Amino acid sequence: MRLEELINQHYDYLSETDLTIGKYVLENKNIIGQLGINEIAINSHASKSSVLRFAQKLGFSGYSDFKNYLKWREGNKIVSSSEKNLVEQIVFDVTKTLEYLSVVDLEPIFEAIENSRQIYVISTGVAQQNQAAELQRLFLLIDKPVQIIPGTVHANEYKRIIERLNEDDLLFLFSLSGENPNLQGILDIPELKGTKIISVTNFKSNWLSGHADFNLYASSMSNGSPNNWWVQSSSSFFIVIETLTFGFIEYQNQKKK
Repeated sequence: MRLEELINQHYDYLSETDLTIGKYVLENKNIIGQLGINEIAINSHASKSSVLRFAQKLGFSGYSDFKNYLKWREGNKIVSSSEKNLVEQIVFDVTKTLEYLSVVDLEPIFEAIENSRQIYVISTGVAQQNQAAELQRLFLLIDKPVQIIPGTVHANEYKRIIERLNEDDLLFLFSLSGENPNLQGILDIPELKGTKIISVTNFKSNWLSGHADFNLYASSMSNGSPNNWWVQSSSSFFIVIETLTFGFIEYQNQKKK
């Protein structure tokens, strides 16, 4: 989703200060990715906290998440998926995901993984269940066991594990759109208990990313052809999972030096 669409979508919730910041950002999209939050605040005649609130009102977890989004959007011309054949679509998704991973700062997530007491993962669909299983497999190899929780609040397994959650735990949540109507019920208790939440979603502002402590994104475009409406690759999500796992190994190696 373009920045203009995001602002328009949340327009009713934006204050005059938010609109002033939004105007500055829209006029300087090509350089925002290189500016810190203090520079944005000064240039838009606002406070640092106002810039942070503006980013959060648009659905981002913080300024860094907002800046990474702008870097990714402005660095790449988004081409309609209807203009691509199916192979091009996969290449496009993978390329955009790799470009995002080349600029995103994963160290805060690595620190959260390292300091976690227990790691859990919830998925909201069939493809996401496969992604959760891959995260569990790879994390087992790096001595970070992951428990998979059913993505329904009515399951006894969900209820039992949620009882044991606390603020030292880490919860991954895989959702393609980040707008699944069951998400709010799933996150009510983890949020209340202060459990750290990492969202893994398609690259757009969404409900889940706005309620997570950390955000990871993968590009997964649907095909524009009427005959291929069901085609949506999930391969880029596995790239994110591998990057997170192997990046964590590098993070630990660097700390030992």
